[in-house]
Amino acid sequence: MSAIGTFLHYLYYLCYPFVLLIKWLVALFVIITAPVLHVGHYIWYACWWPWRFLGRFETLYIFFGVAILVGAFAGTFLHYSSAFFMTTLNLNAAQHERGRTLASYRAQHKEKHAKNARISMPRVDMRPKIGGTLKDDNSEWLKQQDKNQAMKGLLSTTILEEDDSSEAGF
Repeated sequence: MSAIGTFLHYLYYLCYPFVLLIKWLVALFVIITAPVLHVGHYIWYACWWPWRFLGRFETLYIFFGVAILVGAFAGTFLHYSSAFFMTTLNLNAAQHERGRTLASYRAQHKEKHAKNARISMPRVDMRPKIGGTLKDDNSEWLKQQDKNQAMKGLLSTTILEEDDSSEAGF
């Protein structure tokens, strides 16, 4: 054991100048690159800031993640169980007819407009009155309307309220 210890002792003193040289070079390198390392530290901190901020909401992530999983499993279970019961109980045997198609709607719409056009066409044998005005044709109605407004006065434009005659106040 003494031979190994002696060998390591000589090896240490033999390598000590190289180790010392490497220590000085590393110290010089650290001194030269200190500003770059300082700025790099701030850049690194800025890059990790969003993750640190979002880390505060870790409990919400866990809660919503579990809620999503429970909802997905419950929805899948309900889908397959309802499909099973529908086929087992034969509830979907009667297929519903679809409503009318666009083509049938358009055809029905054209028929309706054609029918209305035939009804609204003027008759050839009717002749308009000559010398009469629209006011003369509706003069009785206009006179009746004027009398009603003259009799009522402002009461025709007033909104009357009902009085409550019950004692209970309903």
